[in-house]
Amino acid sequence: MSALLARLKGVRLSHVGPRSLKSQGISIENAQPIYDCGKLAWWARWTYFLVIADLVVTASACELTLNHWSMWEELPTDPTTSPTTPVDPKEVVGHYVPRPLWQRGLFTLANFAGGVGLAAVLLGGRSRIVRRMFIVPGPSPAAAAAATQSAKSPERMLVIQSPLHTKGQGSVMPLRRTRLIHSPEKTEMLIGLKDRPGHYSLGLQGAAVDGRRLSIWDARKALFTTWYGERKGMQMFLNSAKVKDAA
Repeated sequence: MSALLARLKGVRLSHVGPRSLKSQGISIENAQPIYDCGKLAWWARWTYFLVIADLVVTASACELTLNHWSMWEELPTDPTTSPTTPVDPKEVVGHYVPRPLWQRGLFTLANFAGGVGLAAVLLGGRSRIVRRMFIVPGPSPAAAAAATQSAKSPERMLVIQSPLHTKGQGSVMPLRRTRLIHSPEKTEMLIGLKDRPGHYSLGLQGAAVDGRRLSIWDARKALFTTWYGERKGMQMFLNSAKVKDAA
């Protein structure tokens, strides 16, 4: 038993949930965010309330379906009654009986899957909203010193804080492994990840970019410049503007 416990202690479990920036070797102290969304969308502010309401409704629907979903069943007619005697519809005798278990079970499973799926979409969507964003040097001082000696700039790291993160938490990734993507919504930009599925959402309406409240047009321009540099960023911004005008 002691050997088994020693082995279990040696197993390093993968981190679940938001990670602290300190554990990732990143500090944003005294750093100005390049993006601050300002006020979150209403559903992002009320996500937990919506999830609780969804789960309560789902549990009630499952209980009603499994235990109370019934159908009308007529009772056999009295054999003493002549078949030629007209029967008044109001006098038809019957009662409600539970539907077959397979019907109730399938419908209960559908209710459960739908409710849990909606809760997962709400929580997942909230975790992909960018609340604040920073670009900072990489976490390794040795790597930064080597890059300086080789006349190369140290790798820039992108720090994304969603509504799920506290001030000292965030998702960290190299900036070169991300890209800016246009959204079908005119007031939104997306951050695509080159080595992971999914994307992050940047709402531009009322957001602060580089510490300033800018128009949507100027906010797009500033983000492209920050991401790709002055020359390339401006070219990509102008190309995107042509696409928008053509659409």
